[in-house]
Amino acid sequence: MNVENVIDGDLLQQLRASLSDEDAPDLGDVTKLYAEAGVVLPDMVRRRFDEVERFHRIIIENRRAHLTAEIASAEARVADRDQRTAERDRRRRQIMGVLRSGGALEHYTSLREEVGRAEAEVEGLRQRLDTAERIESTKAELDIERANLTKALRDDIHERADLIREAILAFESLSESLYEKAGSLTISETGSGPQFEVHIDGQRSKGITNMQIFCFDLMLTEISLKNGRGPGFLIHDSHLFDGVDERQVAKALQLGAERAEAAGFQYIVTMNSDALPREGFKAGFDIRSRIIEMKLTDATDTGGLFGLRFE
Repeated sequence: MNVENVIDGDLLQQLRASLSDEDAPDLGDVTKLYAEAGVVLPDMVRRRFDEVERFHRIIIENRRAHLTAEIASAEARVADRDQRTAERDRRRRQIMGVLRSGGALEHYTSLREEVGRAEAEVEGLRQRLDTAERIESTKAELDIERANLTKALRDDIHERADLIREAILAFESLSESLYEKAGSLTISETGSGPQFEVHIDGQRSKGITNMQIFCFDLMLTEISLKNGRGPGFLIHDSHLFDGVDERQVAKALQLGAERAEAAGFQYIVTMNSDALPREGFKAGFDIRSRIIEMKLTDATDTGGLFGLRFE
């Protein structure tokens, strides 16, 4: 009702403004014109002017009557709503007084608070549901994309079958040079990308695992050079040979040197002199001739390792 009163209030302002604007038109110029025309025209012209003037006056009166009636109707509606609003306000005060006297108002307030908490919980659950639905939809899309990527990877592996076969044969040849039985290399597609599995028969140990890495690195270097890629060198640290039998270390060092010479790349191993094998090399292979000795000393102020001094 308050909103309707505001609307009718705006209407009243417009009606009253229109009523004040409804004045009789200024007929001075027209009268002058008719007066001048009467010099040459008969009395019928002057009689016609009187009829026009009377017609305009009637229209203005009717318009004012209509606006006055509309204003009265709007004022009556506003007064009626004001009376009904006052009655409802009185009734609300009466009800709230009854509720307050019996303690029901506090109960009502606590119920409103509980409703507010329940509505907040419902809204939180609705948002969680929306999030779960979006995640589920995204998961389905990701599953489709993952399946497409797996298929593309499978096709790529199939297209590179010759290169993969060459890598497998190279790995078997390298592992057979170190152990009695050749190891195996398999490449397969998974949902997370290509999977490389290497295996060399023997007791599972850190030494065997390191030699698998050694053979894989040599194979990868040779394949890269054949395809015009790779830096042209391979570097291994002595940690790669931790847990490896001394004779296997000797075989690996000799194998690395021979394959590097055959393929045309540098094979570099950083190793302390006391860890260098003394036996296990084939006849005619002189490991000493391949050593680049680097002496580190702190006897002078310019000594150290890469400019660092150790106390």
